[in-house]
Amino acid sequence: MIRCTRIRWKTCAQVALAIVAVAAIIAGCSRGPQYGERREAWRSIAERNCIKAGRVTPSAYVEQRPRIRVGACGADSPFKVLAAGNGTVGLSPPATLACPMIPAFDRWMTDSVQPMAYALFGSPVAEVNVAASYGCRTRNSKRGARLSEHSFGNAIDIASFELVDGRTITVKNGWKSESSDAIFLRTVHGDACKQFTTVIGPDGDRYHTDHFHLDLARHNKDGSYHHCE
Repeated sequence: MIRCTRIRWKTCAQVALAIVAVAAIIAGCSRGPQYGERREAWRSIAERNCIKAGRVTPSAYVEQRPRIRVGACGADSPFKVLAAGNGTVGLSPPATLACPMIPAFDRWMTDSVQPMAYALFGSPVAEVNVAASYGCRTRNSKRGARLSEHSFGNAIDIASFELVDGRTITVKNGWKSESSDAIFLRTVHGDACKQFTTVIGPDGDRYHTDHFHLDLARHNKDGSYHHCE
């Protein structure tokens, strides 16, 4: 207990406030999203295997970054991705992703997004708007929830697609429209389920009304189950 005399009341009050502030910081850290959850071993194994197999090659568009570790959050060998498809599709802003996400995203762009853009609009995608990539937080930022795949660089959120001809297709406005935008968005959303183990769009829940969430979470032991909505 702190006892303050009348002469020393100002100094004593300052000390008491400092103690309260430190206690608040400690309490805040203990409630942080990484508290009480351990990083699963498969994550590091997946990263190592991806690097070892050469699935990602550093370039002017894909920069290897230092290891990230914030409690259970982070990635062993994260990459800053400025563009996909060997520089043909810009990511704005650049995404911070773990190795396995990068080839999965490239395949989706090459096998689905670009062919559909050509077929429906006669113009390829030049840039995608990244709503989120790495970030140490819980799922949907809910207090007490499990860590999001974003916490491991194992997820990316896409809000819109900008075509070479200048047209922009947004998930928020296009998903329920009666235009070609809806056909494009619903097709690439469905095709994403072939590359990612989790795909959530506007029909999934109220947290995804304006973007696609794509990740490589392991929903079962061997990672074979895909959750798409």
